[in-house]
This record gives sequence, C-alpha cells and structure tokens, in this order.
Amino acid sequence: MIDIFSLTKDDLKNIIAEHKMENYRANQIFSFLYKRGVDNFDDIYVLKKEQREYLKSHFSITRPSLKTISTTDDGTKKYLFQLKSLEHIESVLIPMRDDKFTICISTQVGCKMNCKFCATGKMGFKKNLTAAEIVSQVMFIMQDNNLKNSPNIVYMGMGEPLDNYDNTIKSLKILTDPDGLNISRRRITISTCGIVDGINKLKTDFPNINIAISLHTAINAKRDKIMPINRRYNINDIMQSLKDFPLPRRKRITFEYVMIKGFNDTKEDEKALLKLLSHQKSKLNLILLNKHEFLNDNIQPSDLESINSFAEHLRKKGMFVTIRDSKGSSINAACGMLAVRTS
Repeated sequence: MIDIFSLTKDDLKNIIAEHKMENYRANQIFSFLYKRGVDNFDDIYVLKKEQREYLKSHFSITRPSLKTISTTDDGTKKYLFQLKSLEHIESVLIPMRDDKFTICISTQVGCKMNCKFCATGKMGFKKNLTAAEIVSQVMFIMQDNNLKNSPNIVYMGMGEPLDNYDNTIKSLKILTDPDGLNISRRRITISTCGIVDGINKLKTDFPNINIAISLHTAINAKRDKIMPINRRYNINDIMQSLKDFPLPRRKRITFEYVMIKGFNDTKEDEKALLKLLSHQKSKLNLILLNKHEFLNDNIQPSDLESINSFAEHLRKKGMFVTIRDSKGSSINAACGMLAVRTS
C-alpha cells in the first residue's frame, strides 16, 4: 500500500485518475487529511462509498508513534518519535514572541555529514526519512499544541535536508499546498551545510524559500577541520551557488555560525567574514555552542563576552548580525544537540 502522506497533490491526482476519480477529489482528500486531520478514509464523507473503499484498499494512513515529550520551563518541547521501521527521530517545538511558534523538523535518522560540534553526526547515518515521515512531524506537533496559525518550519533537526533532496522537496510541496497545511514559503527555512548541487536544484525546484547556510568559519582550512563536507564543497563553491538564489521579498540568506572558543572567534575570523559577506545580502546568526556528551574536549564554547564583542565589531562594519537565543539545552533540544537517546 502507498502511504498517502508521501504524495503531493499532483501525485494523488495522477493515481486516482486511473480509478476515474475527478481531479477535484484530490483537493477534497488533501483538505480532509491536512486541514481536518482525519486518520480514517471513512471520515472523508464528501466521497462516494466506493471511492472511500478504493482509498482503503490502495492507501494507508501512517504516522510516527510518539514515545516521549520533554519540556523546559520556557515551553520548549522535544518530541521523540518511533517510525514504522522502529528507528527514532526527534523534533522540537520552540515558543517565540507574540504567541508564535517554530517547529524544528528532521529529514534523516542520523546524519552523514559528521560535523565535529554536532551530536547528530555521532549517530552515524541510518536512513532518509520519507516525505510522509517529514510532514507527519509538523502535523503531530501542530495538533498536539492546537496551533491554529501557521508556525515557522525550520529544516534544522536531525540530518542534512539536501542530502535527502527528493523527499525534502516533496515534503515542501505538501506543507505549502493550499489544500494541505497551507504554510507560506516565507515561514519555511532550509538549513544546509552547503550541498551545492542541492542548492542549485532548489533554485528551480522550489524558489523563494528561506535558506540558511551552516558556515561556522569563513576560512576554508578551518572549515575542513570541523566540517568534512567542505573538502567536497568549499566556501567559494557555496558562495558561487548563492549568487542568484531566489529569496522571498525582503529576506536575506542566513549564515549560521557556532562560536567555538579560540577557533573561530578571533580577529582573523572577523576579517574573513567581512571579506566573504560584504557583497552578499545576508544575516549572520551567531550561535552559542551547546555542550553535549559527544563533544570533543578540544571544542568548547566561546564565552558570552567574546560572542558579544565579536558581534559588535562586525556590526560596526555594517554587517547584520544576530545572536541566537538558545532554547532547550536542558533537554538536549538546542542547536547541535539532537541525537536519539532511548535508553
């Protein structure tokens, strides 16, 4: 059987056409699945009985099963899900200002990239998530928290989204479909360590979406040491791919920068960043390195005074710099901390 949550609306139209069902039926099915959250084809009452029977015999409705929810005092929630394949993934709900929320979702079980400061890489790579497994994280968390307004969605959880390109694109089409969850592209951010082939395809396949580059240093020799992917796609390759990246109106490309003591928080690094980003419409997002049990002793977080000073020096040179308010570290839910712990 086909997991119906793995299908875009166009996929569904093509399949049901073989059963001589009208195109508009796909719109109805999508609306009932995503807007009403039905989990039984019999509940799609606008369909004829024989059409519902057809769906039941050809499609399944599967969702990850919830194992645990961990919560912090500030309202951050980490969800541990078990997949049908029995592997586990984590997703995070982050409360923002003005009663708004961000949902951080995963695209892989583990990760191939092995960035030296990230816990997920220490899991190794287990599998790519299907589009259904990606979308279901959003659906479950929205329903669990009774979110009526569209949250921000960040592909910043476990895994590299552009290393699971096809399923990431399908999930984006489903999340943004007007008959689905109808989440604006402006509210969605794809975070990548710099898979240049994926960035170039994304320009055509799904333009006008926010993109965040996990940069962490503007010096190639340093980046080689903490991000093995840099030996394949170096900083120059990444910047070239971003030159004509189609962004939503009034948006900037975000460059994520985990602050590592004595490594990437020096004057040399400030100069390299200014040179790299001076001609790019960008935002530099400085991130406190969150300590976790997988972290090498040689990689330690910069102190807050150094981070603030680093940011101020760059701002004085005209760079748009923010310092991320890290949430969820007490439950291993903050940036770089997601790694399944089921024991």
